[in-house]
Amino acid sequence: MFGALLLAITSVASVQADECIVGVIGERVLLPCVYNGVKNVTSFHSFSSEWRRGMKIIHTAIWIEGQVDNQNVSHSVRTTVSSLAPKTGDFSMELHDIHLSDTHNYSFHLKPHGEKSSSLCTVCLTVAGHFSHPTLLRQNGVDGGETRLFCNSRGGFPAPSVFWLVNHTQSPPETLVTTYINVLPQSELYNITSVLSINISADTAVTCVIENNLLNETLTATSIGVRSSTSVVRLSEHMWAFSAALCVVVFFLVAASLGFQKKWDRDRKRKQHRCGDDSSSAGSDMIVFDLEQWASLPETDV
Repeated sequence: MFGALLLAITSVASVQADECIVGVIGERVLLPCVYNGVKNVTSFHSFSSEWRRGMKIIHTAIWIEGQVDNQNVSHSVRTTVSSLAPKTGDFSMELHDIHLSDTHNYSFHLKPHGEKSSSLCTVCLTVAGHFSHPTLLRQNGVDGGETRLFCNSRGGFPAPSVFWLVNHTQSPPETLVTTYINVLPQSELYNITSVLSINISADTAVTCVIENNLLNETLTATSIGVRSSTSVVRLSEHMWAFSAALCVVVFFLVAASLGFQKKWDRDRKRKQHRCGDDSSSAGSDMIVFDLEQWASLPETDV
């Protein structure tokens, strides 16, 4: 009876190994395995389930009367299967924090108590990584002469396709392009640098295109010589004018501050001089006698 159930599951729920799911490095992915058979899995009193990467077990669960009794013991902290799987029939596994080494074929197995385990689903997982937005540097020569452009992007997987466009439509000859692809230290991710050497005018638009076909992702960077250099020149001119105006303002502020300081010092000296005259006069008044008033005082015997 269980053999017939397995055949039903295999026929309706298997994901063929050649239909690979694409996962992104550092993100999470769902490896599907859904049972849509005529018999409910909860009819089994107890059974165990396993997800395997190749021959290695990476997730286990023990189910008793449709309830999870033990799950993911001593295998991986990056996997999750719903605790409602026997009731819903969805035994899909979520894999967290994907690594490049997770690229593999995965299989799901059920084992009723006292019977052999059987594979119900097979899922192919391939892993890719996003490349950084390309940076484009332009080394202009004489107008209409040779110009060199350097395009760089890093941190992605697998190795991308790189091509150039001139004025958004024309592809330069391959002989003018040199592309270097290196593996980043302590990882299997790629760093790519492409160099285009071409005779173009200064106002020619040149675009570098990075394509990650596995992720169906296209990144571009465009350089237009005249616009770039003009914006830089205008910025420099504005900065120079601002600096000159700032210097003039600072000069006048310093001059005004010095003039005020001198005036304040002069006023303070004048006040000190006046105070000195008043104090000397007050001292003289204190020692002057009114002789007539003193002579009119009555005499007393001592």
